[in-house]
Amino acid sequence: MEKLKKSLLYTYGVGDMFFVLMVCMEMYYFTAFLTDYALFPLGTVRNIQLITGVFDIGCALLAGIILQKVNLKFGGKYRSWFLVGPLPVVLLFALQFTKIGSDMTAIIIIIFAFVASHLIWNTVTSSSGAMVGRMTKRVDELTILSSSRAQGMAAAGLIFSASGVPLIAFFSARTGQITGMTLTVAVYGALMILGYLYIYKMTAGKDPYDDEVSQSSQKHAKLSILEIMGLVLRNPPLRMLAVAEIFRSSCVQLVAATAFYYFRYVRGELEFMSVFLLITAAASFTGATLSRWIGPRLGKRRTYCIALVCAGTSYASSFFLGTTSLIFALLIGLGAMFLAMASGMNTALYSDTVVYGEWKTGKSIRAFTMSLQNVAVKLGIIIRVAVVTFGLGFIGWVANTDPSPHVVKGIASLMSFSPAAVCFIAAVIFFFGYRIQDSEAVKMREEIAARSGSN
Repeated sequence: MEKLKKSLLYTYGVGDMFFVLMVCMEMYYFTAFLTDYALFPLGTVRNIQLITGVFDIGCALLAGIILQKVNLKFGGKYRSWFLVGPLPVVLLFALQFTKIGSDMTAIIIIIFAFVASHLIWNTVTSSSGAMVGRMTKRVDELTILSSSRAQGMAAAGLIFSASGVPLIAFFSARTGQITGMTLTVAVYGALMILGYLYIYKMTAGKDPYDDEVSQSSQKHAKLSILEIMGLVLRNPPLRMLAVAEIFRSSCVQLVAATAFYYFRYVRGELEFMSVFLLITAAASFTGATLSRWIGPRLGKRRTYCIALVCAGTSYASSFFLGTTSLIFALLIGLGAMFLAMASGMNTALYSDTVVYGEWKTGKSIRAFTMSLQNVAVKLGIIIRVAVVTFGLGFIGWVANTDPSPHVVKGIASLMSFSPAAVCFIAAVIFFFGYRIQDSEAVKMREEIAARSGSN
């Protein structure tokens, strides 16, 4: 297999960058939109997020099955989704940030838009991950493509930190707060469409629908859902990586969801949140960039595990050492840097579990396996919803009121200790459960190739 062009290797994360830029609105503002903009009661917000979270997990699994069993012929099995998926995602996602009609009508629209948009975008982002293993088998290129995705996602945080608050303020001043949110989502969505169109063009010829690929895809597409689930259960590294990723993903979600409450109610400096976003985004971008260099040298497994432990330590220390908003932001940013280093390995780690599964069983479920990245994110969101909503309720937080010292300490604890805890849990699960070394993955690929050549 010929080497990939550097332009593809180092810009593959562009589509994911603009996708995450759009999703930042959900990460940082969806809970706040429901409580402080749409003015739904906290119990209603909790129910909305739990309902959408449960359906979102189902959407992620369904997206994996769709991607595994459906073969689009015009652009390639995975690549075609870059073209057909983004537009409906944007139209539906914008409806999440609306309040149309009565409260009940608005809630129904928000839940429907959430579920429908997430079903489609889970398919698109799973395609992005699956394309990594489709385009190359080289360990160095797999790691670079994986870190390019992480780097693009981190860069989205940088762009959002500079543009999110100004865009919301600009549109809100002219149309109202709720419509301002809707229009901001629409702008980011348009950029997401352009980003995936770019990746569609750059990957031309890298996901061919020729006879060989067609026969292979059709063979694996015939697997039943029970067979697919059975293959997952026969793949211990995949199972343990997926569980570790649930907790790692929940860390990102917890920091994002609690930041608004921390700077508004603990520090009383909501305007500092834009600085916080800039610091954490820059740190994440740095970590993702370093992962491209460190990963091939330390190995994917070691890099992932060490980075998680360092991230957890940084988050926990912010409670004790974050005496000012700036110092606190820098410590959280340090955690974000290490977390991004771990994130830079995940696509390549999942790809290695695909190799392990095919080596062990003779059957590949690449599409479904890569969709488990999204399932981990969705289950991470469930953890976030449970921790944040129940945590806020437990400490007695009330929207738009002056917080008591007890509430201030409670929010600060949520912001520091909850992401630290999930990082440490992820590190332990991964260390004891995922044992594939880079050299072993190479040997398994060679054995698979040898079997194919002898057939």
